[in-house]
Amino acid sequence: MMNSIFPQHLHFIDIAIAVIVAIALVALLVKLVQLLIQEIRRDRFYREYGVAVPKSMRIRKAKRPQVPGSFVLGYPVWKAAKRDGTRDRRSNDTGIIHQLSVILVGQWKILGDDPFASYAFVRQLRDAGTLISYCAEEQAKRDAVLAQLRARRTATSIDAIVQRFSINPSDFEGFCADLLRQFGWQAQVTPPTRDGGFDLKIHSPNGTSYIAECKCYNPRHHIGRPLLQKLQGANMTEHAQGLLFITTSRFTSDALEYAQQVGMELIDGAQLVRLCQEALQIQGDIQPSESSFMLTRADLMQHIPADMRV
Repeated sequence: MMNSIFPQHLHFIDIAIAVIVAIALVALLVKLVQLLIQEIRRDRFYREYGVAVPKSMRIRKAKRPQVPGSFVLGYPVWKAAKRDGTRDRRSNDTGIIHQLSVILVGQWKILGDDPFASYAFVRQLRDAGTLISYCAEEQAKRDAVLAQLRARRTATSIDAIVQRFSINPSDFEGFCADLLRQFGWQAQVTPPTRDGGFDLKIHSPNGTSYIAECKCYNPRHHIGRPLLQKLQGANMTEHAQGLLFITTSRFTSDALEYAQQVGMELIDGAQLVRLCQEALQIQGDIQPSESSFMLTRADLMQHIPADMRV
């Protein structure tokens, strides 16, 4: 009785193993066919555009040809996220969703989950002569660059500057950063929700680090000592080598005395207008180049949750 049972069991085991092996072989064959199709498509794309599709990206035929090309960048996001995009630590879900970047060029659709690699690929295509429209981020940067240029050209008086930023006073920070860049400074606007008590991180042409506060006030609203003390206090954790306060208004005598005591540099409304005029003389009628609308690594990083940034 026992001898008749074991061979039957062994027979079923042999069948199960055979089925598993067959499934694995089919899966392997499907994978090989997919890889072959990808290589054929990559080769055709290279012959057509002269740029190799990165191995990390997938290529397929688009539903309809697109000329000029276009693209949308996708960024990683937390499955469980707070309103600011960072991970919601009240949830046990620590997963990340890698949103795909999609590039449409002619008859091809290229997909990738790395926005940096995807954008580098777009830049290569453009350098090779392929016409690709601005993505949303580039269009926003172009609008901002042109707006800053218009703002400098219309900054002929303090009232004109105040009027320019009356609807969105926070845009004044970007205006100041752009103005400093015209004189060879490096300037970065701090995020609104995490400014740490200051608006700009800047470096002078000789490399000196500063933090700066920017206030677009009515000229009759003078800047007093307490606001300067707040900037001085913010530097207790930032440890910048210098402090700069920029305003469209004026400083009280008490504020001027305090600034002299702590070595803080001040730019009031009258000085700001003069700097705008000097910047225009430096730049003349030169229009921004296309390269000024291209995205930098820092631009792309702004779209990635702060707690994912390296």
